[in-house]
Amino acid sequence: MKFMRILIIHRSFALVGGAERVITDKANYLAQKGHQLLLVSYEQGRHPLPYELHPSVEYKDLDCRFFTLSRYSALLRVWHFLRLRRKFRKSLQATIADFRADVVVMASDWQTLIDEVLAAAGPVPVVAEFHNAYDYVMRNVEKSGNALRQRLVKAYYWQTLKHLRRCAKLVILTHADAENWRRHFQNVTVIPNPVTCYPDVIDDVPKDKGRIIFVGRFNHEKRIDRLIDAFAMIGVKYPQWHVDIFGDGNEKERLKQRIQDLHLEQRVIIHNPTPTIYDEYKRSEMLVLCSEHEASPLVLVEAMACGVPCVSMDCPIGPREIIQNGLTGLLAKDGDVGDLSAKIEWMITHEAERREMGRKAREAAASRRMDVVMGQWERLYANLT
Repeated sequence: MKFMRILIIHRSFALVGGAERVITDKANYLAQKGHQLLLVSYEQGRHPLPYELHPSVEYKDLDCRFFTLSRYSALLRVWHFLRLRRKFRKSLQATIADFRADVVVMASDWQTLIDEVLAAAGPVPVVAEFHNAYDYVMRNVEKSGNALRQRLVKAYYWQTLKHLRRCAKLVILTHADAENWRRHFQNVTVIPNPVTCYPDVIDDVPKDKGRIIFVGRFNHEKRIDRLIDAFAMIGVKYPQWHVDIFGDGNEKERLKQRIQDLHLEQRVIIHNPTPTIYDEYKRSEMLVLCSEHEASPLVLVEAMACGVPCVSMDCPIGPREIIQNGLTGLLAKDGDVGDLSAKIEWMITHEAERREMGRKAREAAASRRMDVVMGQWERLYANLT
């Protein structure tokens, strides 16, 4: 396979999040294989990169901060938006030409700039990745305001999505979600997120007996309050069990208050993000995910790779393509906190079955190893160039 020059665009790498981790891991893997990589952001500013890059991976920020538009009145906002779009196109066009890219990848958050990316790329093939589920995107359009605003937003959004037909490929994370997109587009393929690390050894860190772990951003979509409420229903019966929550975000204070209201301060502990999260997985008896929606939750695969069984809400699209219910983990009814609590309690009271689920979960996670998934990406890029 020939070596390629791959340019990846992402709005900002400042967040310590799943998308940023996956993009960085992919770039590092491809660089190690001998390909030339350039990561391009446009709203990073002076924020540091949260994940270490391979020495040969280049990085550039275009300094087009669209998030600053909210400070302007409506008319000025439109003027500055158009000005930033022109700057974005010119800067990206020059960057693609200087780098001599073989393929351009829009990693996420590209919806409002897809036409500018295509114009800047010219004859270079463009790949669009989609990290949000189709139903979630459509729900957000429906929630955009009154009827007139909804019609305007929907018209603008679909006009934007039409540009996807000009992309060489639209890459979706799950097969179920790909079927939704194929109702509108033919250039759809499925490549799941790779697991960052598939540990050779999983018993090198002692278990913290009775530990339940959550890992993720503290935002409304993750619905961490459901985990707190579900544990409150059964916690008094199992005093040796506790919950450790790792992450950060704008819901942090509200979650702390919820823990206090339920008098769980000694049983549910919030921790800052950690660079040694795999050790934290290994210490845990199970991982719980309780989101409203998930395109393809990386934390499930990471925990499973460490031999940790998972309990997840069966929210649309993502978890059901990772967890085989009753075999590699448990799926609770979507939105049903009582059922989530019951599934957690089953894990607590069935130790032998829980450990067997962890063993099978690790076997299942092997299909998401970096070398397996990145082989699919290499073949995709090579076919396009």
